[in-house]
Amino acid sequence: MVKQKDILNTVKNIKGEESIEDSKRFEKTPKKIQEAVNSASEAKSGIAVKACISYESMSSNVKKRTFLIRRVIKNKSEYFIDGIALDINAPRVIKVNQISCIEDLSTKTLYSDPYMYLQNVLGIEVDDAYLPEPMSDFAKAINETGSEATVLMYLVSIDNKRTAKERLAVLKYLRSRLPHLNYDDEQMNDYLISLAPDDESFSMAFHRCLKKGKLVIEPLIQAVLNVITADGVVHEKERAFLAKLIDWLKQDGYEIDVN
Repeated sequence: MVKQKDILNTVKNIKGEESIEDSKRFEKTPKKIQEAVNSASEAKSGIAVKACISYESMSSNVKKRTFLIRRVIKNKSEYFIDGIALDINAPRVIKVNQISCIEDLSTKTLYSDPYMYLQNVLGIEVDDAYLPEPMSDFAKAINETGSEATVLMYLVSIDNKRTAKERLAVLKYLRSRLPHLNYDDEQMNDYLISLAPDDESFSMAFHRCLKKGKLVIEPLIQAVLNVITADGVVHEKERAFLAKLIDWLKQDGYEIDVN
C-alpha cells in the first residue's frame, strides 16, 4: 500500500506549499501529554475542521485559539485534540477535559460540552461515560464519510478557489453514499464549508480511504472527476492531482479508467 508520507510529499509538491513538519508536532507540549499521545489509539484522523477552542493550558492560563483540528486520539479514557493553532501557526495537543467551550465556526454554534462537539460535529462515537446519548444521523454520516469529504474538499480548494458548483458535487456524492440516513443537506453543507484540508489532513484522509476498498474507492474516483469538471474549467493543479491519485491507486492494485 502507498504510504501516507509519500502522499503528503507529493501533494506538497503539487501545491507548491510548505507544511509544518511532523518533528515540530510536540514542540512545547508537556512530556506527560507527549507520552499519553504517543501510546494513544486513533479515534479519527484527516478531519481538517476549523473551530474556536477555549481551554486551560498546562500553566493554568485560559487560552482561546482558532484551531485546524486534524485528529482526535484516545489514551485509555482520555481524549486529545491534535491540530494547528492557526493564530500562532503552531502544532498543539489539547486534552478534551481541559476544554471549556468549542465554537463551530461554520454555524457559530457554541458547545459547552466538548464531547458533544466530538460526537455531533466530528462524528466520533464518544464513550457512554462522557456522552450516553446516541449519535444523530448527521454524526453517523460524518463518521462514515468524513475522510471522503476531506479528500474531495481538498480537491475543491487545490486551485485556490472554492466554488458552490464544486461543493454541490461533493454534497451529491455524500448523499448517494448514504441514502439510508435522514440528515439535513444544509447541515452537511455547513460542515463542508467548515472543512479546511491542508496537505497533512488530506494525506491522512486519503490513506484512510484506501483502506476501505473498492466499494468506496470506485465511486470516490467518479466524484473526483465530477468535482474537477463541476465549474467547467479543469485547472493545471487539478490535472496533476488526478494523475497522482490514479498512480497511487494503481500502486494499490486498482484498475482505473477515466476515459
